[in-house]
Amino acid sequence: MKSLVRNALLGVGAVLAAMTAGQAPAFAQNEIVIGLSFGRTGLYSTINKTTEVAVDIATAEINAAGGINGKKVRIVKFDTAGDPKQAVVAVRKFARDDKALAVIGPFSSSEARIAFAAGEREKIVQIPNASSAPGLADKFSYAFRLTESEYLQFLRVVKTLKKRNALKKSVAIMYGTDDVVSKAVGLAIMKPIFEKEGVKITGPLGFPSKAFDVAPQVSELKGKKLDYIGVATITPVAIRVLKEIRRQGIQTPLIGSQIWADPEIIEKFGKAGDGSVFITYFFYDRDERSRAFSRKFVEAAAKLGIEKPFPHHVDVSAYDTMYVLKSVMEAAKITGDPSKLAAERTAIRDTLGKLTYDGLIGKICFESNGDAQLPGYVLTMKDGKWVLLEEHPSLPCKK
Repeated sequence: MKSLVRNALLGVGAVLAAMTAGQAPAFAQNEIVIGLSFGRTGLYSTINKTTEVAVDIATAEINAAGGINGKKVRIVKFDTAGDPKQAVVAVRKFARDDKALAVIGPFSSSEARIAFAAGEREKIVQIPNASSAPGLADKFSYAFRLTESEYLQFLRVVKTLKKRNALKKSVAIMYGTDDVVSKAVGLAIMKPIFEKEGVKITGPLGFPSKAFDVAPQVSELKGKKLDYIGVATITPVAIRVLKEIRRQGIQTPLIGSQIWADPEIIEKFGKAGDGSVFITYFFYDRDERSRAFSRKFVEAAAKLGIEKPFPHHVDVSAYDTMYVLKSVMEAAKITGDPSKLAAERTAIRDTLGKLTYDGLIGKICFESNGDAQLPGYVLTMKDGKWVLLEEHPSLPCKK
Protein backbone atom coordinates (compact mmCIF):
# COMPACT_ATOMS: atom_id res chain seq x y z
CA MET A 1 0.00 0.00 0.00
CA LYS A 2 2.79 2.41 0.99
CA SER A 3 4.55 1.75 -2.28
CA LEU A 4 1.36 2.46 -4.24
CA VAL A 5 0.85 5.76 -2.41
CA ARG A 6 4.49 6.68 -2.89
CA ASN A 7 4.32 5.94 -6.61
CA ALA A 8 1.10 7.91 -6.95
CA LEU A 9 2.66 10.92 -5.21
CA LEU A 10 5.74 10.66 -7.40
CA GLY A 11 3.49 10.61 -10.44
CA VAL A 12 1.63 13.72 -9.31
CA GLY A 13 4.97 15.40 -8.59
CA ALA A 14 6.23 14.56 -12.04
CA VAL A 15 3.10 16.00 -13.65
CA LEU A 16 3.38 19.23 -11.60
CA ALA A 17 7.07 19.52 -12.46
CA ALA A 18 6.30 19.06 -16.13
CA MET A 19 3.56 21.67 -15.96
CA THR A 20 5.86 24.13 -14.17
CA ALA A 21 8.66 23.52 -16.64
CA GLY A 22 6.26 24.12 -19.48
CA GLN A 23 4.87 27.31 -17.98
CA ALA A 24 8.15 29.09 -17.12
CA PRO A 25 9.44 29.51 -20.69
CA ALA A 26 5.94 30.49 -21.86
CA PHE A 27 5.88 33.31 -19.31
CA ALA A 28 9.39 34.43 -20.25
CA GLN A 29 8.53 34.37 -23.93
CA ASN A 30 5.68 36.82 -23.36
CA GLU A 31 7.93 39.66 -22.30
CA ILE A 32 10.99 41.63 -23.38
CA VAL A 33 13.37 42.17 -20.45
CA ILE A 34 15.66 45.22 -20.42
CA GLY A 35 18.05 46.14 -17.60
CA LEU A 36 18.43 49.64 -16.18
CA SER A 37 21.77 50.34 -14.48
CA PHE A 38 21.58 53.73 -12.80
CA GLY A 39 22.36 55.63 -9.59
CA ARG A 40 19.27 56.40 -7.55
CA THR A 41 21.75 57.05 -4.73
CA GLY A 42 25.42 58.01 -4.58
CA LEU A 43 27.71 60.51 -6.27
CA TYR A 44 25.62 61.17 -9.38
CA SER A 45 22.17 60.78 -7.82
CA THR A 46 21.15 64.43 -8.20
CA ILE A 47 21.36 63.93 -11.96
CA ASN A 48 20.85 60.19 -12.33
CA LYS A 49 17.85 59.51 -10.07
CA THR A 50 15.37 60.77 -12.68
CA THR A 51 16.72 58.43 -15.36
CA GLU A 52 14.17 55.85 -14.23
CA VAL A 53 11.36 58.41 -14.56
CA ALA A 54 12.17 58.80 -18.26
CA VAL A 55 12.57 55.04 -18.78
CA ASP A 56 9.28 54.34 -17.01
CA ILE A 57 7.47 56.90 -19.20
CA ALA A 58 8.84 55.33 -22.38
CA THR A 59 8.08 51.79 -21.17
CA ALA A 60 4.48 52.70 -20.33
CA GLU A 61 4.03 54.34 -23.74
CA ILE A 62 5.52 51.35 -25.58
CA ASN A 63 3.45 48.81 -23.66
CA ALA A 64 0.26 50.85 -24.14
CA ALA A 65 0.92 50.77 -27.88
CA GLY A 66 1.30 46.99 -27.97
CA GLY A 67 4.84 46.45 -26.70
CA ILE A 68 7.70 45.24 -28.88
CA ASN A 69 6.78 42.63 -31.48
CA GLY A 70 3.62 41.97 -29.49
CA LYS A 71 5.51 41.37 -26.20
CA LYS A 72 5.26 43.56 -23.11
CA VAL A 73 8.47 45.24 -21.93
CA ARG A 74 9.65 44.64 -18.37
CA ILE A 75 12.40 46.80 -16.85
CA VAL A 76 14.65 45.34 -14.15
CA LYS A 77 16.54 47.99 -12.19
CA PHE A 78 19.84 48.07 -10.30
CA ASP A 79 21.03 51.01 -8.21
CA THR A 80 24.82 51.17 -8.63
CA ALA A 81 25.16 54.32 -6.46
CA GLY A 82 27.66 55.46 -9.08
CA ASP A 83 30.13 52.75 -8.01
CA PRO A 84 32.03 51.17 -10.95
CA LYS A 85 32.26 47.83 -9.12
CA GLN A 86 28.49 47.76 -8.67
CA ALA A 87 28.05 48.56 -12.36
CA VAL A 88 29.88 45.31 -13.10
CA VAL A 89 27.64 43.43 -10.64
CA ALA A 90 24.62 44.97 -12.36
CA VAL A 91 25.47 43.87 -15.89
CA ARG A 92 26.28 40.34 -14.71
CA LYS A 93 22.97 40.12 -12.85
CA PHE A 94 21.01 41.38 -15.86
CA ALA A 95 22.75 38.92 -18.19
CA ARG A 96 22.79 35.82 -15.99
CA ASP A 97 19.86 36.11 -13.59
CA ASP A 98 17.30 38.34 -15.31
CA LYS A 99 17.97 37.08 -18.86
CA ALA A 100 17.81 40.66 -20.12
CA LEU A 101 18.22 41.32 -23.83
CA ALA A 102 20.01 44.69 -23.40
CA VAL A 103 20.97 47.23 -20.73
CA ILE A 104 20.37 50.96 -20.44
CA GLY A 105 23.41 52.25 -18.56
CA PRO A 106 25.61 52.35 -16.66
CA PHE A 107 25.45 56.10 -16.10
CA SER A 108 28.93 57.57 -15.71
CA SER A 109 32.18 57.21 -17.62
CA SER A 110 33.92 55.81 -14.54
CA GLU A 111 31.30 53.03 -14.41
CA ALA A 112 31.31 52.39 -18.17
CA ARG A 113 35.09 52.17 -18.19
CA ILE A 114 34.97 48.76 -16.48
CA ALA A 115 31.35 47.66 -17.00
CA PHE A 116 31.86 47.62 -20.78
CA ALA A 117 34.47 44.88 -20.40
CA ALA A 118 32.08 42.82 -18.26
CA GLY A 119 29.28 43.32 -20.78
CA GLU A 120 31.56 42.16 -23.58
CA ARG A 121 32.24 38.94 -21.70
CA GLU A 122 28.51 38.45 -21.14
CA LYS A 123 27.79 39.39 -24.77
CA ILE A 124 25.05 41.89 -23.92
CA VAL A 125 24.61 45.44 -25.25
CA GLN A 126 24.97 48.32 -22.78
CA ILE A 127 23.94 51.88 -23.71
CA PRO A 128 24.86 54.57 -21.14
CA ASN A 129 22.78 57.73 -21.20
CA ALA A 130 25.48 60.01 -19.75
CA SER A 131 29.01 58.61 -20.15
CA SER A 132 30.82 61.04 -22.44
CA ALA A 133 34.56 60.71 -21.72
CA PRO A 134 36.43 60.10 -25.00
CA GLY A 135 37.18 56.64 -26.36
CA LEU A 136 35.41 54.28 -23.96
CA ALA A 137 33.15 52.30 -26.29
CA ASP A 138 35.45 51.79 -29.28
CA LYS A 139 37.28 48.81 -27.73
CA PHE A 140 34.09 46.78 -27.32
CA SER A 141 31.55 45.46 -29.84
CA TYR A 142 28.63 45.37 -27.36
CA ALA A 143 29.23 48.92 -26.06
CA PHE A 144 27.20 51.88 -27.40
CA ARG A 145 26.61 55.34 -25.92
CA LEU A 146 23.63 57.59 -26.55
CA THR A 147 25.50 60.68 -25.43
CA GLU A 148 27.62 63.24 -27.24
CA SER A 149 31.37 63.65 -26.92
CA GLU A 150 32.40 66.24 -24.34
CA TYR A 151 35.20 67.27 -26.69
CA LEU A 152 32.89 68.03 -29.61
CA GLN A 153 30.34 69.75 -27.39
CA PHE A 154 32.86 72.03 -25.69
CA LEU A 155 34.45 72.84 -29.04
CA ARG A 156 30.99 73.98 -30.17
CA VAL A 157 30.77 76.25 -27.11
CA VAL A 158 34.15 77.86 -27.78
CA LYS A 159 33.46 78.36 -31.49
CA THR A 160 30.10 79.97 -30.69
CA LEU A 161 31.76 82.40 -28.26
CA LYS A 162 34.56 83.20 -30.69
CA LYS A 163 31.98 83.97 -33.36
CA ARG A 164 30.40 86.39 -30.90
CA ASN A 165 33.81 87.94 -30.09
CA ALA A 166 33.34 87.00 -26.44
CA LEU A 167 36.84 85.55 -25.86
CA LYS A 168 39.22 88.51 -25.85
CA LYS A 169 41.30 88.27 -22.69
CA SER A 170 41.80 84.98 -20.88
CA VAL A 171 39.90 82.06 -19.40
CA ALA A 172 40.60 80.15 -16.20
CA ILE A 173 40.11 76.40 -15.80
CA MET A 174 39.12 74.74 -12.53
CA TYR A 175 38.73 70.96 -12.32
CA GLY A 176 38.29 68.21 -9.74
CA THR A 177 41.45 66.19 -9.24
CA ASP A 178 39.70 63.15 -7.73
CA ASP A 179 36.96 62.56 -10.31
CA VAL A 180 37.80 60.90 -13.63
CA VAL A 181 35.15 62.87 -15.55
CA SER A 182 36.10 66.26 -14.10
CA LYS A 183 39.80 65.66 -14.64
CA ALA A 184 39.27 64.52 -18.22
CA VAL A 185 37.10 67.53 -19.09
CA GLY A 186 39.49 70.00 -17.49
CA LEU A 187 42.81 68.67 -18.76
CA ALA A 188 41.98 66.61 -21.86
CA ILE A 189 39.15 68.71 -23.27
CA MET A 190 39.01 72.33 -22.06
CA LYS A 191 42.76 72.93 -22.01
CA PRO A 192 43.61 71.56 -25.48
CA ILE A 193 40.55 73.19 -27.09
CA PHE A 194 41.38 76.62 -25.66
CA GLU A 195 44.98 76.19 -26.79
CA LYS A 196 43.91 75.06 -30.27
CA GLU A 197 41.57 78.04 -30.60
CA GLY A 198 44.25 80.50 -29.44
CA VAL A 199 42.58 81.40 -26.12
CA LYS A 200 44.90 82.39 -23.25
CA ILE A 201 44.56 80.18 -20.16
CA THR A 202 44.91 80.90 -16.46
CA GLY A 203 45.57 77.64 -14.59
CA PRO A 204 44.41 74.89 -14.77
CA LEU A 205 43.65 74.92 -11.04
CA GLY A 206 42.91 71.55 -9.49
CA PHE A 207 40.91 70.93 -6.33
CA PRO A 208 39.45 67.85 -4.58
CA SER A 209 35.82 67.48 -5.69
CA LYS A 210 34.81 66.25 -2.24
CA ALA A 211 36.37 69.25 -0.49
CA PHE A 212 33.90 71.92 0.59
CA ASP A 213 36.58 74.60 0.81
CA VAL A 214 37.82 75.75 -2.59
CA ALA A 215 38.73 79.22 -1.31
CA PRO A 216 42.51 78.82 -1.88
CA GLN A 217 42.04 77.92 -5.55
CA VAL A 218 39.46 80.64 -6.18
CA SER A 219 41.67 83.26 -4.50
CA GLU A 220 44.26 82.69 -7.23
CA LEU A 221 41.79 84.17 -9.71
CA LYS A 222 41.36 87.48 -7.93
CA GLY A 223 42.63 90.43 -9.95
CA LYS A 224 42.88 88.39 -13.17
CA LYS A 225 41.35 89.77 -16.35
CA LEU A 226 39.09 86.89 -17.35
CA ASP A 227 36.31 86.44 -19.89
CA TYR A 228 35.10 83.21 -18.32
CA ILE A 229 35.99 80.70 -15.63
CA GLY A 230 35.83 77.17 -16.99
CA VAL A 231 34.47 74.82 -14.33
CA ALA A 232 35.00 71.19 -15.29
CA THR A 233 32.94 69.25 -12.79
CA ILE A 234 29.50 67.84 -12.07
CA THR A 235 26.59 70.05 -11.01
CA PRO A 236 26.74 69.90 -7.18
CA VAL A 237 30.45 70.75 -7.21
CA ALA A 238 29.99 73.51 -9.81
CA ILE A 239 27.38 75.08 -7.51
CA ARG A 240 29.86 75.13 -4.60
CA VAL A 241 32.60 76.61 -6.80
CA LEU A 242 30.32 79.37 -8.11
CA LYS A 243 29.24 80.32 -4.58
CA GLU A 244 32.87 80.68 -3.53
CA ILE A 245 33.72 82.69 -6.66
CA ARG A 246 30.93 85.14 -5.89
CA ARG A 247 31.76 85.20 -2.16
CA GLN A 248 35.23 86.42 -3.05
CA GLY A 249 33.75 89.18 -5.18
CA ILE A 250 34.65 87.75 -8.58
CA GLN A 251 31.81 88.46 -11.05
CA THR A 252 33.23 86.56 -14.06
CA PRO A 253 30.66 84.20 -15.64
CA LEU A 254 31.27 80.46 -15.85
CA ILE A 255 31.82 78.41 -18.98
CA GLY A 256 31.13 74.69 -18.99
CA SER A 257 30.62 71.63 -21.11
CA GLN A 258 27.50 69.48 -20.88
CA ILE A 259 28.33 67.83 -17.52
CA TRP A 260 26.67 70.61 -15.51
CA ALA A 261 23.91 71.42 -17.99
CA ASP A 262 21.43 70.47 -15.29
CA PRO A 263 17.99 72.07 -14.70
CA GLU A 264 19.04 72.31 -11.05
CA ILE A 265 21.43 75.18 -11.83
CA ILE A 266 18.48 77.51 -12.50
CA GLU A 267 17.60 77.55 -8.81
CA LYS A 268 21.03 76.80 -7.32
CA PHE A 269 23.02 79.25 -9.47
CA GLY A 270 20.31 81.89 -9.30
CA LYS A 271 21.23 85.40 -10.43
CA ALA A 272 24.88 84.54 -9.71
CA GLY A 273 24.82 82.30 -12.79
CA ASP A 274 23.65 84.95 -15.24
CA GLY A 275 25.92 85.09 -18.27
CA SER A 276 27.26 81.57 -17.75
CA VAL A 277 27.55 79.55 -20.97
CA PHE A 278 27.24 75.79 -21.41
CA ILE A 279 25.88 73.20 -23.83
CA THR A 280 23.29 70.42 -23.88
CA TYR A 281 22.04 68.01 -26.55
CA PHE A 282 18.39 68.55 -25.57
CA PHE A 283 16.75 71.95 -25.23
CA TYR A 284 13.40 71.72 -23.46
CA ASP A 285 11.99 74.77 -25.28
CA ARG A 286 13.08 73.77 -28.78
CA ASP A 287 9.63 72.88 -30.13
CA GLU A 288 6.19 71.64 -29.05
CA ARG A 289 7.34 68.02 -28.96
CA SER A 290 10.12 68.82 -26.48
CA ARG A 291 7.79 71.01 -24.42
CA ALA A 292 5.10 68.28 -24.30
CA PHE A 293 7.58 65.68 -23.06
CA SER A 294 8.95 68.13 -20.50
CA ARG A 295 5.46 68.64 -19.07
CA LYS A 296 4.88 64.89 -18.90
CA PHE A 297 8.27 64.32 -17.27
CA VAL A 298 7.82 67.05 -14.64
CA GLU A 299 4.43 65.62 -13.67
CA ALA A 300 5.80 62.07 -13.35
CA ALA A 301 8.81 63.21 -11.33
CA ALA A 302 6.60 65.23 -8.98
CA LYS A 303 4.63 62.09 -8.11
CA LEU A 304 7.89 60.68 -6.74
CA GLY A 305 8.56 63.85 -4.78
CA ILE A 306 11.21 65.09 -7.23
CA GLU A 307 10.89 68.71 -8.29
CA LYS A 308 12.45 69.51 -11.67
CA PRO A 309 11.62 72.46 -13.96
CA PHE A 310 12.26 70.25 -17.00
CA PRO A 311 14.23 67.08 -17.85
CA HIS A 312 18.00 66.86 -17.93
CA HIS A 313 19.37 65.89 -21.33
CA VAL A 314 20.49 62.55 -19.85
CA ASP A 315 16.86 61.85 -18.93
CA VAL A 316 15.85 62.40 -22.54
CA SER A 317 18.74 60.21 -23.66
CA ALA A 318 17.37 57.37 -21.51
CA TYR A 319 13.88 57.94 -22.96
CA ASP A 320 15.23 57.86 -26.51
CA THR A 321 17.30 54.76 -25.73
CA MET A 322 14.10 52.87 -24.98
CA TYR A 323 12.73 53.79 -28.39
CA VAL A 324 16.05 53.01 -30.08
CA LEU A 325 15.91 49.53 -28.56
CA LYS A 326 12.30 49.18 -29.68
CA SER A 327 13.27 50.06 -33.28
CA VAL A 328 16.26 47.70 -33.20
CA MET A 329 14.28 44.80 -31.75
CA GLU A 330 11.52 45.25 -34.30
CA ALA A 331 14.01 45.41 -37.17
CA ALA A 332 15.84 42.32 -35.85
CA LYS A 333 12.54 40.49 -35.11
CA ILE A 334 13.48 39.86 -31.48
CA THR A 335 11.14 37.38 -29.74
CA GLY A 336 12.37 37.28 -26.14
CA ASP A 337 12.45 33.48 -26.35
CA PRO A 338 14.93 32.27 -23.67
CA SER A 339 16.24 29.56 -26.00
CA LYS A 340 17.30 32.27 -28.45
CA LEU A 341 18.73 34.67 -25.86
CA ALA A 342 22.39 34.64 -26.96
CA ALA A 343 21.54 34.95 -30.65
CA GLU A 344 19.03 37.75 -30.06
CA ARG A 345 21.48 39.74 -27.90
CA THR A 346 23.98 39.56 -30.75
CA ALA A 347 21.31 40.53 -33.28
CA ILE A 348 20.59 43.66 -31.25
CA ARG A 349 24.28 44.54 -31.34
CA ASP A 350 24.55 43.94 -35.07
CA THR A 351 21.46 46.01 -35.88
CA LEU A 352 22.09 49.02 -33.62
CA GLY A 353 24.70 50.68 -35.81
CA LYS A 354 22.77 50.21 -39.05
CA LEU A 355 19.76 52.41 -38.35
CA THR A 356 19.07 56.13 -37.99
CA TYR A 357 16.58 57.11 -35.33
CA ASP A 358 14.19 60.04 -35.05
CA GLY A 359 14.41 60.72 -31.33
CA LEU A 360 13.13 63.38 -29.01
CA ILE A 361 16.71 64.66 -29.04
CA GLY A 362 16.72 64.81 -32.83
CA LYS A 363 18.36 62.64 -35.46
CA ILE A 364 20.38 59.86 -33.82
CA CYS A 365 22.85 57.47 -35.38
CA PHE A 366 25.72 55.36 -34.03
CA GLU A 367 29.23 55.44 -35.46
CA SER A 368 31.49 52.41 -35.86
CA ASN A 369 33.10 53.22 -32.48
CA GLY A 370 29.74 52.80 -30.73
CA ASP A 371 29.19 56.49 -30.01
CA ALA A 372 26.14 58.44 -31.15
CA GLN A 373 26.09 61.70 -33.06
CA LEU A 374 23.76 64.21 -31.40
CA PRO A 375 23.02 67.94 -31.75
CA GLY A 376 24.37 70.68 -29.50
CA TYR A 377 22.48 73.63 -28.04
CA VAL A 378 24.75 76.38 -26.72
CA LEU A 379 22.88 78.13 -23.91
CA THR A 380 23.34 80.99 -21.50
CA MET A 381 21.53 81.90 -18.30
CA LYS A 382 19.54 85.10 -18.01
CA ASP A 383 16.99 86.05 -15.33
CA GLY A 384 16.58 82.47 -14.18
CA LYS A 385 16.00 81.07 -17.67
CA TRP A 386 18.01 79.21 -20.29
CA VAL A 387 18.46 81.25 -23.46
CA LEU A 388 19.55 79.64 -26.73
CA LEU A 389 22.67 81.18 -28.29
CA GLU A 390 23.26 78.74 -31.15
CA GLU A 391 22.09 75.33 -32.35
CA HIS A 392 24.59 72.85 -33.85
CA PRO A 393 22.97 69.99 -35.82
CA SER A 394 24.05 66.36 -35.46
CA LEU A 395 27.06 65.41 -37.54
CA PRO A 396 26.76 62.53 -40.04
CA CYS A 397 27.87 59.17 -38.65
CA LYS A 398 31.06 57.50 -39.81
CA LYS A 399 30.32 53.84 -40.40
